[in-house]
This record gives sequence, C-alpha cells and structure tokens, in this order.
Amino acid sequence: MRPATPRPQGGPGAQGQAPQAQPPEPNPARRGVAVVAAVEAARRFPAGTGGYRLAGEEASLQFPVHVTEAQARGPAKLRVSYLSAISVAPESSELSGSVNGTRVGWTRIQAPGAVKVVEFPLPEGVLKPGYNAVTLAASQRHRVDCSTEATYELWTQIDPSRSGLVVAQASDLDLKTLAALEPDESGALPIGVLLAERPSPERLERMIGAVQAVALVGRLARPAVSFGPALSGRAGLTLAVGTAAELRGTDGLEELGPIAGPRVAVLAPRGSRAPVLVVTGVSAADVRQAIATLAASGDESGTPPGTRLAELTRGIPVEGGESLTLEQLGVASREFNGRLLRVGFAVRFPADFVPADYGKVILHLAGGYAAGLEPSARIVVDINGRNAASVPLPYSRGEVFTDSAIPLPLSLWRPGLNRVEISAQLPTAADRTCDTLAPGARRARFLFLDRTRIDIPALARAVRSPDLAAVKAGAVPFLAPNLPAAAPRPRLVLPTPDRDSASAAATLAARLAIAANRVIDFEIGSDEREAGGGAHLIVAPVRALTPATLEAVGLDPAQVRGIWEGRAETVATPGPFGAEGVVTLDRLRRNLPMRCALPALTTPLRTASAQPIQVSAQQVSAQQVSAQQASAQQASVQAAPQAPAPDPTDAPADSEADLVARWDESARGLTIIPAVLANAWTGLVQRAAETRDLALRLAGGPAPEAVPLNPRASLIIAQGAGGRLRDGTVLVTAPNASILRASVSCLVDPVVWTTLSGQAAFLDASDGSLTTVQPKRVGLIETQARGLANLRLVSAAWLSLNPGAYVVMTLVMALCLGLATTSLVRQLGRRNR
Repeated sequence: MRPATPRPQGGPGAQGQAPQAQPPEPNPARRGVAVVAAVEAARRFPAGTGGYRLAGEEASLQFPVHVTEAQARGPAKLRVSYLSAISVAPESSELSGSVNGTRVGWTRIQAPGAVKVVEFPLPEGVLKPGYNAVTLAASQRHRVDCSTEATYELWTQIDPSRSGLVVAQASDLDLKTLAALEPDESGALPIGVLLAERPSPERLERMIGAVQAVALVGRLARPAVSFGPALSGRAGLTLAVGTAAELRGTDGLEELGPIAGPRVAVLAPRGSRAPVLVVTGVSAADVRQAIATLAASGDESGTPPGTRLAELTRGIPVEGGESLTLEQLGVASREFNGRLLRVGFAVRFPADFVPADYGKVILHLAGGYAAGLEPSARIVVDINGRNAASVPLPYSRGEVFTDSAIPLPLSLWRPGLNRVEISAQLPTAADRTCDTLAPGARRARFLFLDRTRIDIPALARAVRSPDLAAVKAGAVPFLAPNLPAAAPRPRLVLPTPDRDSASAAATLAARLAIAANRVIDFEIGSDEREAGGGAHLIVAPVRALTPATLEAVGLDPAQVRGIWEGRAETVATPGPFGAEGVVTLDRLRRNLPMRCALPALTTPLRTASAQPIQVSAQQVSAQQVSAQQASAQQASVQAAPQAPAPDPTDAPADSEADLVARWDESARGLTIIPAVLANAWTGLVQRAAETRDLALRLAGGPAPEAVPLNPRASLIIAQGAGGRLRDGTVLVTAPNASILRASVSCLVDPVVWTTLSGQAAFLDASDGSLTTVQPKRVGLIETQARGLANLRLVSAAWLSLNPGAYVVMTLVMALCLGLATTSLVRQLGRRNR
C-alpha cells in the first residue's frame, strides 16, 4: 500500500468528476459518495468473456466499442460505475480509463458500500468512427494485509447498466455501422423480431436466418432475441423480415418506397422507437438474397487499437504449428511491484481439435525477478481454470531469463476459446511486517516481457463425439468440416412453436452462427421423430419431448421429469432487462452474469402458461411491461441456499489397531503390487462392460446407464453420440417455455458459453453455474482429408484417451515379440543328436 502520489487537477488526466445529476462538488471522487442518477444515457459496454470484474493488485478490462461518424464528432465522456471490496485501500488504489491508448482520467477506488459513478471527458479527436478500444485499469492494494493470499480479496466490479461512453444516439446507422447498435443494461443486444401473426415454418426460417446475419455483422457475443412488437428505447434493434406483402402495414415501411427486388434498409430511431432493420423483397427468394446481402455487409474500420481489440476478443485462431508472441496476443511488457502478478490471454483452437496427451504446447517465458524473494515464490500457469504448470523461482539473488521453457499438456486445452493465465507469486520477508512506507515497498519484483511466446504443436484434427465443446466452438455438427455441398440441411426442431420457445431457438441459432462465422441454413420442423435431414437441434420444454428423444442423448426420461415435477406451469418473474437480469449490490458483489437471475428452482414461483407465437402489433411486450415494473420497485434475487457439505470429522475414526496394520502393510510394500493389479482388473472389467453395452445398443437392446442429473438445473443441453456428424443431435430443454427462454439467455452469456463441454451440461440460471458430465465413451469422427500425418496424431490421441486399449496392445505386442524370439532362438545353435 504505497503512499498517494499527487496528481494534477483538470484536463484529461484529472480525477473523474461525478455526473451533474447532483450539484457539482470540488472533488467528488475523493468523497466516496454514490451517484445514483445520471441525466445522459450511456452507450454501454458489450458483454465479453472477461466479464466486468477487476480482480487482484493489477487488472484491466478492454471493450471494443463501435461508434458512428456522427457520434465520434460530438462531445463524449467515459462513464464508469463501480463497486469495490471493503479491503481495497483508497489511498493507494486507483481506477483509470483509456480510449485508444490515451489516458482520459483516473479516480481513487472508494466505493465499498454503494455503487459510485464517475465520468472522464474525452479530448477532441480521441474517439474515431468504427471500433475504439476502451480500457479500464485498476491498481489495488490491501488495507491491512500484505500476504499473497490477501490479494484474492481485492476486486472492483463494474456495473454494466450505468457504464459506457456518453455519446449521442446513433442517428446515422446504416448496414456498415450495425456494430454501433447499443447493448442493454446487461451488455446483451436485444433483437426484437417483428411479428403480428403466426408465421409459416418457411418464414420462420428466414427470420432466424436474418437474426444470424445481424449477429454476424454486429459481431455480437451475446444476442437476446424476442418475437413480438417493435422495441422501444435506445438499446437494441427491431427486425422486420418478410416479403413486401407480409410486411404490408408495418409502421415506417412507407419510407422505403416501392420494393421491386431484394432490399435491406435501416430505419433511423424515431421518438421512442428503436432502430428498425427491414429485410424484404417481392418473393421469398428475394428475402433470402437480402439476408445474404446483410450477412456480407458490415465494416471492420476503426482505430488500430480498436480493430485489433475486436479481433483479440474472439481469440487469435490457431491451426497447429504456430509460434505466437504475447505481443501478438495483446499482452504488453511491464514491471510489477506487488505480490501476485496475473497476465492472461486467449487463443482459439479449431472446433475439430482433439484434446489429449499426445503433445505439449511450450510456453517460452521471458523476463526476470528481483533478489530477496521467499523460497515459495513461483510461476503458475492455468489453462481454462485448471493448473497446468508450477515453476519455482529458485535463486535468492534474482534472475533474468530470456527463454524459460514451460511445457503445457494438450489435454487441458479445448476446442474454441481457451483462456491462459500466467501468475507470478512474489512474496518477500518484508510482507510479514507489512510496512508500506519502507523504502523497498515500491521496488519492482518482477519483469514480464511481451516477447514471451507460445509454440503450438501439430494438432490432431477430428471431432470428439459427443462433445459440446465442439458445438460451442464451431457449431459442429450443423456445419461439419467434411460435409459435402449436397448434404441435407440441418434441422431446427420446435415441437411447440410458441413465442418463448422460438425466441430461445433464435438466440441459440445466432450464438452458433457467431461460433461458425457464417449463417446456418436451418430447416424448421416440429417433429423430432421425423427421419431424414441433417443434424438436429431440438429446442423445446421437456413435456413436449418423447422419451425416445431424451434417451437418444443419454437422459433418463423418468429422472428428468422427476426433478422438474410440478414446475411445468411455473415461470420466473422477468427482470428489468426483459430477460431476467437484475442489477443489485448483491449480484455485483458475487460477480454473477447479469442475465443469469432466475429465482432458484427450489423456491416457489408464480404460475403462468406459455404464450403462442401470435401477437398483435398493439400489444405491449412482456419485456417492456417488466421493465416498467422493475423501475417502480427493486427486488434482490437470492439463490436458494445449498445444503452444507458433510463434515469429514463426523465419520467414525479408525481404531489404533487398524491404523497400525495399514501403515505396517504400506511400509512393507505389500499393497503396492496388488493395488496395481486391482486397478488394471477394474479397468478391464469396465472396458468389457462398455463393449457389452455397445453391442446391446447395436442389437437394439437396452440403452446404457443415463447421465446423472443436477436437481438445481433450470436447463439441460445434451448431445447424442453418432457415427456420422450429419446424424448428430443436440437437445436443449427446460421445465417450460418461459424458463427455457430465460435460461438460454443466461447460457449464451460469454462467461457461461465458453465453459460448455462434455456430453451434457446442466445450467442453474439463478447464478450461471454450469455442471458438465463427461461421456463414458468418446468416438472420433474424421473431418480432414486422410493423410499419414493426421492419422498418426489422431491414433496417438485415441490411445491416450483409451489407456486400457494401449495396455492391451502393448501386452499383445510384447507377447508377439516373445513368441517370435522363441521361434527364432529354437532354430539357432548346435543340436545334440
């Protein structure tokens, strides 16, 4: 906790000033007064995989924000609304904001009891049309504790509902600037599909295709789709899709004039009406052509930091064999004087990457550490939240290294986005006394250089089946790499095409299109038992599904209906975002995804029935009504308390004789060999049971044991195993249609979506927690042209995933070698007659 450094007052580097909703004060940011109102609306930050929390001693959040030319020309401010931990020392902690590399302001961090809002004026010329890089950086020190463990208590939470760029509303939107559409209070972009009557399946296909195109052009990480009347307010976009005859009578359509062919146009916001995107034509073929035109539009322009950040947000793609420096991955060199340095970056692996122990990614670390560190000082590398390596910093005199190689196993990486975090734990003897005024308190302890690089080995390319990681990474199997052009279209099955189920399906389709980076041509159907077609994406409440459908993805129909018994007619009260998001101090402190705010399913909910996908233009959507109700009253949503874990001390203690006997056997080594043999026998028995189950399935016998269920789940997403990608099935279900829509809105949050993996995942939409179940058997389906190099890698991956088969093959080869050697030896030497 270093002493405060005087800062100049005034100018772009000055301390942030509170919005003028209250009388101006000389230095409001130093007083810790929570500003609860603001006159001007802010263009909020988009949701990303990094969330909205600044954790640790040094942390930063980056947001690519697209603005139009008119917005860039006008006056602008950076507004930051935040809440901090009580352990953060305000005299030595600060929060700063930068736009395109220019620091625009800073403030002391002092908001432990209420949300505080500060604003930084942007100098003229800093904001440019297109993508801009907005950075929030925090330097935090503990009030009373200097240990490494205490650094985990430091955090500053950004409130997404009141943070962003204060700019004028985009009145000059066009097809090239759709990325400038404004998110809502949760960071999601609402897309309201205009609908006044029940659509045909063909028209619903075109609507969902247009939603995907908007998601691609807007580079959305988190769409929120609804069917109904036009949206109101600044946030979001109303989407009108249909032929000129189908859209006849739509408000504002007369502005387009006569329609003689494919047409895509943006109607500027008017009054309280949100922007409207019209996708139309004379015929259905014209509408499809207009959707293709929309998907090909968009503008990648902006400042160099902004366009680079927009690319880094999706993760740098790798195919295998690359060598990337951390400078290329958006990490800068730095000196650090704290106790725990954390540096993170993201890379995106192919959707058909096979994670297994057949190779290693090598991290070549460049930097140095100072003298005087404790023996416990070390560097820890985590991949997707799991520890991959731990390397001590052994020399008390310090060290400078240019190429310290750290191997990272490939089995910890996943298809799609992978988050790597490098942590340097740097305790010193002075931390025990915690004298922040000592001369060496601000001495740098670690040097991190951006020429640190990672070397990616050649990757095995095949799709694991089942594996939801491939689904979220590249929309496999709906856009499988090896499907021919004449392959059947993937099917989007809606057994109950009500408004909530269709909204959930469209939101999922948009998120899959973002993963695939193209529009997926779904064929809409209502019967999941219908034969033919491509891979199936089934989105429906559980009561609309047949037992065979649940069994096809490994679920027990009786168990599923058992845990959701009595909830088929219940629905959660929607929050002010129109999709269950509630911003409260409790949720900010717990760092929960904003759209994951359903009451836990263990608590009573009010009853309601699913509404059909047929509304009139005069009806007010449930989204707008709930927003008005939420503005009149605030309610904090609490998750149901979990039962305490059993105390291990309650178990009966072993007797002294048992302890002595066990230690005596262990000392004499009597249990080592039997344990190895027992484990091998158990593995062989399990393999035999799996082979028997597979044979029974092929013969039409009973299905294998179903995956275990999470009773707190509000949504289940599961994938069935198939021998071909085009036969794959992905099922998304919930107790009823309204909970299905709300839970899907939580599922597509980038923080939740990136953790999707396994055969099945159970989502608790009250807090965004995701429980995954790994399959007992994993098949590999080829996706590349057959070649010796990839075949060798896939074979090595399969053997590492099936150690029992590897042991059997080794024993068979050893037996063959022994027999061959015996046969050869018998033919050699002199024989006695």
